[in-house]
Amino acid sequence: MRIVAACVALSFASLALPSEPSFDPWAWIVWGRELLLLDLDTTGGPSWKPLPVALTAVFAPFSVIDEGIPAALWLAVARTGALLSIVLAFRVARRLAGPGRWTGIGAGAIAAGALAFAPQWLRYAAHGNEVPMAVALMLWGLDRHLDGRRAQALVALFLTCLLRPEAFPFLAVYATWLWRAEPGLRRLTAGLAIALPALWLVPDWLGSGDPLGAGRKASSEPHWSLSVRDRPWLAALERADRISGLPLQLGALVAATFAIRRRDRVVLVLAGIAVAWVGLVVAMTEAGFSGSTRYFVPAVVIASILTGVAAAWTVEAAARAARVATARLGRRVDRGARGGRAPSATAPKSPPSFAGRPAAIGAALVAAAAVVALSGPWIDTRLAQLDRQIDLSGELAGLQASLPAALDRAGGAERVVAFGPPSVNRAFQTRLAWETRLPLLDVESAGAGDGLIFSVPGSPMRGVLPPAALAAATTGGPPLAQAGLWRVRRRASTATASLGR
Repeated sequence: MRIVAACVALSFASLALPSEPSFDPWAWIVWGRELLLLDLDTTGGPSWKPLPVALTAVFAPFSVIDEGIPAALWLAVARTGALLSIVLAFRVARRLAGPGRWTGIGAGAIAAGALAFAPQWLRYAAHGNEVPMAVALMLWGLDRHLDGRRAQALVALFLTCLLRPEAFPFLAVYATWLWRAEPGLRRLTAGLAIALPALWLVPDWLGSGDPLGAGRKASSEPHWSLSVRDRPWLAALERADRISGLPLQLGALVAATFAIRRRDRVVLVLAGIAVAWVGLVVAMTEAGFSGSTRYFVPAVVIASILTGVAAAWTVEAAARAARVATARLGRRVDRGARGGRAPSATAPKSPPSFAGRPAAIGAALVAAAAVVALSGPWIDTRLAQLDRQIDLSGELAGLQASLPAALDRAGGAERVVAFGPPSVNRAFQTRLAWETRLPLLDVESAGAGDGLIFSVPGSPMRGVLPPAALAAATTGGPPLAQAGLWRVRRRASTATASLGR
């Protein structure tokens, strides 16, 4: 509990840094408010996710005190999940590595470090993405299972499924096994089996009229989706290869090889889950889903843990081989000193000519140094990616934070909405919907209307304006208002209208 409390405290402390949700989290915050008001509209925005919306509905009443509190609370929860993920990766890897203290600590450090430096991980944590929380729940479920707390493990995996639907097949397999192995949990298993589809389908059905709306959005094939490539499955495999890297792939393979010899079923099952997860995402991409980087993260996390375990077992194997070789060499030296004669039963035993422990420690250090050296280029790449993530997170947070100021300088939400739903770059549509209290679809489809245009210089990260709004924003006169990089313009149809300040 102290570790959890420390993660919560660090997460709230991190809000002192530039902290803003991104596109999907702002949609969940909007839906949380709408759910509380019994006015849920999920026709716009990203795909529906039950757990984030349930939490943001709990946070929504605090907006009466300050409009920024629900977003801050969600960010604190999401970042707590990110920190707990790193802690749990350390814990699970150390546990799987075996009883050796230092090799266990090394395994945990490798797993935690590989996760912390995973592609986009910092941005996911900084902007309140659901992936870190899903990873924390997944690892918590694994830890609870290893402790024999099967009910808690089942609940943890159920909650994981409320964040990442790709986890459903694995939950189904685990629940089927539990049904036979733990008859006392059948009532809980049945209840969760009913609740899972209900939470995914019913709210979205009420909010959009389509119970399968989340799946349709997730497979809508935007221009950046891997599913629009010539060979989506190959593009997905290439992305999986790029975000994991050769060291993690080899580490997982080495861990599986050791596990076969050691008959370690847990490590073998984890390796199988990682492969199956990648295969599932590849098949989904071929079927029309985007193949986003975050879909692969759970597999990368498992590979990180297995790599830590592989490193620990490799060091142990090197130390064990050194001890065996030293013992053999010592016996040969002793035989040579006796002229090949067998030792007398009454002769005093001579001390070993070579100390096995220093040799084992030396071999272990050499093996550890080799692991680090071979991972050098991969580490350099990850550090460069981390710098890029920090830059992009700061830029996005600055743009998100200055959008309300642009809205205020344009006359405030009510005055802006009086012109009709406003247009804005794709990445900020959900934030503008929160500020103007409009349904997400109204802001998404505002490109051809009469509403004002909020625009920021083009960048792939920010997303483009709808075509009609883009033309108006680039051909119009001086901006009506501006804040930071934001520019607010009127369309030609509203150019003669007056706007109070």
